[in-house]
Amino acid sequence: MEGRLGGYVTLLVYRYANLCIKAQPMALLSALVIDEEQGEMNIEKVAGVVIQDEYHLKLVPFDPRFNFPLCKAIKKEHPEFKQELVTPSNPSDEKERYLILTMPEVNKDRHDALIDSVNVLYDGCKAKMDKTSATYRVKLEQKIVTLPTDEERDEAKDALEKSISSHLDVIDTVKADKIQEIEEAYQRYLDEQAAKKADADEKAAARGHQAGQQLRFDTEE
Repeated sequence: MEGRLGGYVTLLVYRYANLCIKAQPMALLSALVIDEEQGEMNIEKVAGVVIQDEYHLKLVPFDPRFNFPLCKAIKKEHPEFKQELVTPSNPSDEKERYLILTMPEVNKDRHDALIDSVNVLYDGCKAKMDKTSATYRVKLEQKIVTLPTDEERDEAKDALEKSISSHLDVIDTVKADKIQEIEEAYQRYLDEQAAKKADADEKAAARGHQAGQQLRFDTEE
């Protein structure tokens, strides 16, 4: 039972990682790079992956011929990522090129879609865990009839319920952490938009002041 419940938890963590807000290499595991010489390959065989900062991943191809297939594979799995192919020094040296992936911003529409996805994935995971737990409760009841005392039977039941509760606590925590991650990214977006608006308003006010000054000078002349 613990193996199955643990599998559901792992799958939920993986699926949440693919609801990309911050830079997580796990989100690239599903990307398959297709090369003419070597065929289909997992991304770790093609490039090294580094977390550059909270919202950027750096991918360094092991061979320059993987640049385009790598971009194509990532676009297929995560079209929402912004991709930038960077040549840091000599533009003619393809071996120095690497790929920067920028996580998409979390505006209102994306915020709402992400929250919906988090809830749907959680509900699906919990439903499977509840079904599995119910199955093993029945199995346990069938097994413990051979135990000699009520104390031993109660001990077995308690151990089962503690295990079930522990796994449910994990998915509750994983869900809460993901929602917090979404809310923080959304607040970051709102703060950036507010800063842009304030900057635009300040520039507009400055232009208006300059126009007013010019008009005054023209009138005096």
